[in-house]
Amino acid sequence: MRATPEFDFGLSETARMIRDTTARFADEQIATLAAKVDAEDWFPRDLWPAMGELGLHGITVEEEFGGLGLGYLDHVVAVEEVSRASASVGLSYG
Repeated sequence: MRATPEFDFGLSETARMIRDTTARFADEQIATLAAKVDAEDWFPRDLWPAMGELGLHGITVEEEFGGLGLGYLDHVVAVEEVSRASASVGLSYG
């Protein structure tokens, strides 16, 4: 008999999909701009609408209000991937 309960710390299929989609977007759209963002104190404004099109601005917003209706773990997974490409953009997004 186990003294502690078993936990499943794996990501859900939805969280993995968010991670993969966000990572691909971040690699293609954010990483190439990271040095400029930091060096010039500049923010790539066109990223915001593009991130919105992916649903990244509404991860925890209820579906009835146009969001995805998911949880904070799903949002954190997206923030993590954006931050891998640029900590500055990740901080603005998160």
